[in-house]
Amino acid sequence: MKYPYPIWPWQMSQGFPWPRLQFYRTPGPFALDSGEKLPELLLAYEEWGKIGTGTPIVIFHALTGDSHVTRHTYQDSAGWWDALVGFGKAIDLHQYHVISVNVLGGAMGTTGPHSPAPDGHPYGSRFPAITLYDMARSVRMLVEQHLELADLPIVIGGSMGGMIAYAYGFLYPHEVRGILAVGSPIKHSPWAMAFHTVGRMAITSDPDFCGGDYYLTGSHPSQGLAVARMADMISYQSPESMETKFGRHYQTAQRDEFQVSSYLRYQGQKLVRRFDANTYLRITDAMDRFNLLEAGALAMADIPVWMVGITSDQLYPYDEIRRHAAILRELGINTRFETLHSPWGHDSFLVDSAGMGKIVRKFLQAMSRVLVSSE
Repeated sequence: MKYPYPIWPWQMSQGFPWPRLQFYRTPGPFALDSGEKLPELLLAYEEWGKIGTGTPIVIFHALTGDSHVTRHTYQDSAGWWDALVGFGKAIDLHQYHVISVNVLGGAMGTTGPHSPAPDGHPYGSRFPAITLYDMARSVRMLVEQHLELADLPIVIGGSMGGMIAYAYGFLYPHEVRGILAVGSPIKHSPWAMAFHTVGRMAITSDPDFCGGDYYLTGSHPSQGLAVARMADMISYQSPESMETKFGRHYQTAQRDEFQVSSYLRYQGQKLVRRFDANTYLRITDAMDRFNLLEAGALAMADIPVWMVGITSDQLYPYDEIRRHAAILRELGINTRFETLHSPWGHDSFLVDSAGMGKIVRKFLQAMSRVLVSSE
């Protein structure tokens, strides 16, 4: 089907809807954890590899990601995990059927605050609160009702994507082969919440925010979203990575700005061109409220869960992820903890292709033994 909604500036700047992007409208209303219902739910997704015959892998994206994990052709635009997903790569498209969905509330095709409400106007401030479990349920509807999978899927994600993978495994423990979560806590610490709090405050304090109903005003809360991104980018780095990248070097010969300052400003402006502020508000709130232990993680007892800690991670510190893995093991969940030795902070799961490739290959080899033993 064609994309039925208006195309907004941040989408247009990314060439949306790009080739091979597909859309699925779920039948009937979609019930949320909040008790509210969305009258309709449109999901934007992409598929690669041995569609319908290969071992299925569902890849969940991080906070500001989308469904475009990797290229479909050489002429295609690069995806956010190009180095790991492709023919002959760690997630080999000769063998796997890869699916990725823009999450519920997302900015790139799936129903979110920018989408038309029943009255025809964008939801804006009226878009209901959502949870990571809501996101997992929406993807399961696509998998169960629309896609033809050869087997039960393996679910993979980094950062928020790993948290959604936990939620999916909890909700559907008998429909998942295994979980790989990289730099993904089972609940947010006050430290992680603090960065999101600053980001949300920056957005809602922007004069152009208009209480969330800015879509038809001709201006968006661009400054607030940029500041939110700048704060987040600090948490995605590490002192070592910033020292290596920038040191105390100036950006110009006039010495009027440090390189690190220029970098943060650039990253803020870059996100404004490809993301929506209301999506940031809804999704970060969902992340902050997620707590797998409150849901009763024991439901995942039969699923192999691999958790990866990143040694230089400042947002979800290595010891925190290791401690969360120990908690799951104590609950009787088949949990394995792996280490990504990388200096690039939380973003290592995106940029350290060599280190990530080794871990992903090891995980998928282990999952292939699970597949064989269960046949």
